[in-house]
Amino acid sequence: MKKIVIDVMGSDNGPESLIEGAIAAAKANPDFRFVCVGEKTILEKEGLASDPSFELLYSDDVIGCDEPAMSTFKGRDSASMVMALKKLKEDEKCVGLLSAGNTGALMVGSIFRLGMKEGYKSPALASLLPNLVGRRTALVDCGANVNPEAKDFVNFAVLGSELVSKMYSLPSPTVALLNVGKEEGKGTPLILEAYNLLKEAGERGEINFIGNAEGYDIVTGYADVVVCDGYAGNLVLKVTEAVGKTAISVVNSLGDANTSGKILEKLTDLFVLNERGGATFLGCIKPVIKMHGCAKEETVSACVEQLLTVSK
Repeated sequence: MKKIVIDVMGSDNGPESLIEGAIAAAKANPDFRFVCVGEKTILEKEGLASDPSFELLYSDDVIGCDEPAMSTFKGRDSASMVMALKKLKEDEKCVGLLSAGNTGALMVGSIFRLGMKEGYKSPALASLLPNLVGRRTALVDCGANVNPEAKDFVNFAVLGSELVSKMYSLPSPTVALLNVGKEEGKGTPLILEAYNLLKEAGERGEINFIGNAEGYDIVTGYADVVVCDGYAGNLVLKVTEAVGKTAISVVNSLGDANTSGKILEKLTDLFVLNERGGATFLGCIKPVIKMHGCAKEETVSACVEQLLTVSK
């Protein structure tokens, strides 16, 4: 039986919410076994020890959200994140991992504790953002690589295209480079070099590159994949979520249930990203999904479905 690993210790909402999500996911996916990694007292209190759908790994340590990225080393073998990555690597039945913990530590751990596919030195972090065409735009990178080289943008494009192809069954996803204008000569020296490399990759048929994209193009669905450095990508991700929450708050303040009900439902579906899944570390030998720091039961269920799609 295939397995899914869940580090239950990383959420700001506490491990109980992630465990409840794991229980719901196990009921929805009876053909999988769920490996929950966390403190013994917490896992046993939730009654998982006697449930055949679960395998438990007991940890004595947790990597905090404010700790440095290299915290997956230096005597942290008993930390839940490290144990989860080790299980994912060593157990051939494990298909992927979910964690709401420290993003930097999870990235470093994915490189050195899990390992990368041939040709990749570090993972790219991809988030699926709402757009107007009925599916989501993959933003790559959205926080893992804040200072990439120009050649890394090609890796982002290839990995993002593979993700979208699996998520939406698209044979040739369009790829654009995030820039301050659509004109070919726009951007910093790094962006100009990345543009040329992406264009060459497109001419070789490695990706379906369509040129530059501006910020608003992400939500219009202009491209299926938008590539950028992790610094800009993380800003776009956080602003998108904030704008969505602000719009929901404004509609809520109208107080007219008849008018606002359907609008709220649509806005929530588009912008409450915490309930739609997580960010995927692309390029690892097995899928790793970073759940929102405020992950809750619904987050786990959505991320499990996302994991099953990307691990095909």
